[in-house]
Order: sequence, then structure tokens, then C-alpha cells
Amino acid sequence: MEMPPPAGLKPDEPLLSGGAPKIFESFVRFMDRQIPAELLNTPENQRRAKLITRFGILGSLFGVSYASFYFFIGHLWGALIILLCSSGVIVTPLILRWKKSIEFAGNFFSLTLTLGFFALCCVEGGVRGHAIAWLVSVPLCSLLIMGRKPSLWWSLISFCAASVIVGFDLAGKQLPVTYAPKWNSIISAAGYLGLILFLFILGLIFEFGRAHASAKMEEALADLAASNERLIHVNDEKNEFLAIAAHDLKNPLTAILGNAELMQMTDNPQMAARCNDTIILAATRMRDLIRTLLDANAIEQGKFISNIERCDLNEIVTQCIESNRASADRKNIILRVGISDTLWAKADRAATMQIFDNLISNALKFSPPQTTVYVHTLPEKNFVLVNVRDEGPGISAEDQKSLFKKFSRLTARPTGGESSNGLGLAIVKKLVDGMHGTIHCQSTVGLGTTFMVRLPSCPQEISPADAAPTIQTGRRKTVPETNNLRIRT
Repeated sequence: MEMPPPAGLKPDEPLLSGGAPKIFESFVRFMDRQIPAELLNTPENQRRAKLITRFGILGSLFGVSYASFYFFIGHLWGALIILLCSSGVIVTPLILRWKKSIEFAGNFFSLTLTLGFFALCCVEGGVRGHAIAWLVSVPLCSLLIMGRKPSLWWSLISFCAASVIVGFDLAGKQLPVTYAPKWNSIISAAGYLGLILFLFILGLIFEFGRAHASAKMEEALADLAASNERLIHVNDEKNEFLAIAAHDLKNPLTAILGNAELMQMTDNPQMAARCNDTIILAATRMRDLIRTLLDANAIEQGKFISNIERCDLNEIVTQCIESNRASADRKNIILRVGISDTLWAKADRAATMQIFDNLISNALKFSPPQTTVYVHTLPEKNFVLVNVRDEGPGISAEDQKSLFKKFSRLTARPTGGESSNGLGLAIVKKLVDGMHGTIHCQSTVGLGTTFMVRLPSCPQEISPADAAPTIQTGRRKTVPETNNLRIRT
């Protein structure tokens, strides 16, 4: 069973370089997967753990190359020491996984290198050989892997090891050379050139890790900035929400209180009846506003579920027309309806009624008295179309850009003193999108506005799976393909 990649390691992340052989890159990726989950808790621990695994691979590759070369020229003691050292280096990532400690694995790695290079000095002539120069890499490796404090100790240990080798030379004691003198120049050249290459690749690995960590930090900062922007936006919406609620609830509440007091003071039945009617209208206005605000908030939080079914669209539109006829009569607005043959839509009935009730009431709200509002239903391929057209002031191109955004306020204002909170069209857009439909607006300033709603057609009964409601589970939800909203009933 393949282990999942550690956090922050993307499948296509370059590990060493763009030209690294795929098989080697895959091996390094495999080694990265061995990093314990406990060491992935912070970006710094993750970076250091990856350095240990990759330094282990790099050290073992160099060790095998040098051991093969030494064996070829007959430097058997050198080959044996390097093989033992390489064995310790290659198991370092396994020790990291076993002990789950960067410090333990890093110290083991540094100890292996120190002992290996010290032993090489003892069989290659001490200060006259190249192995003493490799001790320089031990403090550097420990610094990159474990940080400053451990590297100070390994600098001291490497210094002491080198001092022992130098002490033999100062005492006039020549350490043995266990290979043929004719290979001296080649071994020295290979040692020093290999050291240059080793340190370069060492720095390259570190730089790739640092660059990746820096990129992750920049990404995190960008996410943080985006989160701050969202928080600012949410806070602005909250303030707008409270302002709308306070403003739009104040007037009807004042009317309710005033008429309630008037009812207590009058004995006139007609006056009491008028006060009662006013209270009912004001309370209805408050209820509708609160319901709209709650709908917008619930949709935004993804708490709506739907019940998709086969709906008679003409019946729904007719009901919405009738429910808005009183508002039309108060402004002497004519409602003209064009109904096609029976149209079946694949939609949520209550959500569909909410959509067209909002569009028709909006058309009446922004239409001057003694004008006409047209509502037509038409069949289309795979869709059913409903047009709602008014003869109002129209919507400017600038206003159309934010037409379906929450709390958007249009330049045009209601013509009969009606309230407008800028939430209705935002809710309509969410509901239409949730039923896999579309809504578009066509408008010319001074010539009225047309809203066109398309919903999926449903000439036959739909399957129970399509009609199954969305199930809400905590903050996450399981959503069937056709259902992703909830409507109020």
C-alpha cells in the first residue's frame, strides 16, 4: 500500500533539478515519503527532515562512486572505510523515521561523516592527503540540518579530529599511505574536485529547500491577505446587514406602535379597522424583510437544500401573478401574461415560486403607475424560458455589473415608496444557479428591463435519485448532482 506524500509535497514538485533523472527523482520522492508525520508539523521541521533524506542519498552516491574508484586502483582500506561510511549515511533517513527526531538523525549523520573522514586521513597520509579537507563539510552539514547550536559542537569535534591528524605531522610521525604512490595525484585531484562538487550540490539542495519554503511562506501570506480581505468584506456585509435591518425595520415598527396606541384611544370601529390593516401591512413588511435576510444568510452559508421535482411552470407563474395583482392594482399597473402550452420544469417548486415572485414584485416596484408588466413563458431546447419585462426606468450598464451582488443599490429607485434592501436578486441568482438554470438581464435606460430565466425542462417524470433532497451534515454537506440549495416553504 503506497504511503501518502507528506504535507506540502506536491506530486510535480521538482526535487533536485529540472534535469534530474526520473528514476532518481522518484527515489528521492520515495525517501521523502518515509518522513514521519510528527516531523511535518512545521515548515522548518519538514525542510530539515527533507534535507536529511536528500543528504543521505547524496552522501551514499558519492560514497559508492569513490569506493568503486578506490577498489579499482587497489586502495582496499579506503574502499572499505567509504563503504562503511556510506552505509551509515544511507540508513540515516531510516533512523529519522525510527526515532522521529531530527536532532538524533542529524547527530548520527554528522558522527558517521566525522569518523569516516578521520579514518580516511589515517590511511591516506594525514595532512598530506585530501581527506582532511572533507572534515570541513561536517560542520556545514550539521548547520544546515540541525541549526546553529548543534553545528557549534560538531565544529569543535571536527576541529579536534583535524588537530589529532595535524598533531601526528607536527610530532614528526607520518601516517601510512595504503595505496600505490603512483595514484597519489589522481586520488588527490579526485578528492578535491569531488569536494567542490559535493559542497555545490549540498548548497543546491539547501537552496531548493529554502526556495520552496519561501514560496510556501509567500503562498501562506497571500492566503492570509486574501483571508483578511474576505474578513473585511464579511465585516462590511455585516455592517450593511445591520444597517438595512435597523433602517427597514424602524419604519414599520413605528407604524405598528403608533397604530396600536391609536387603537387603544379610539372607539371608532372604522378607525380601529384601518389601524388594524396598517399593523398587518407593517408586520408583513417586517416579516418579509427578516425572511429575506435569513434566506440570504442561509444561502451564503450553504445551508439550503432542495427538493427537485417535475413542476408545472405555467401554474407556478400564474400563482405568482395572482399574489402580486393587489400590488399592481395599487399602482394601476397592468399585468399581461403570455402562457405557452403546458411547460414542465425540473426544479424545486417553492424555490421557483420565490424566484418569479421576486422578479414580478421587482418589476412592479420599479415601474411607474399606469404602465404594463409583461410575463411570458416559452419552451426552448432542454430548457423552459420565463421573461419578465417592465416599462420602468431601466438599468444602466454600470448597475448591471453588480446587479446580482448582495446589498447592491441601483441608481433607479422604487416608484411607489417601496423598500429595497439589495438582496432579492442575489437570492434569485443563487436559487437559479442551484437548479442548474440561468438568469440574464437586458435593459436600456428609459426603455425598461427584461429578466430572462431558463430552467431545465422535464417532459417526463424524473427519477427518485434526481429528486432526492440534499442532506446537511454539520458544516459539510452531501449534494446530489442536481440539488445544492434549500428553499423556504
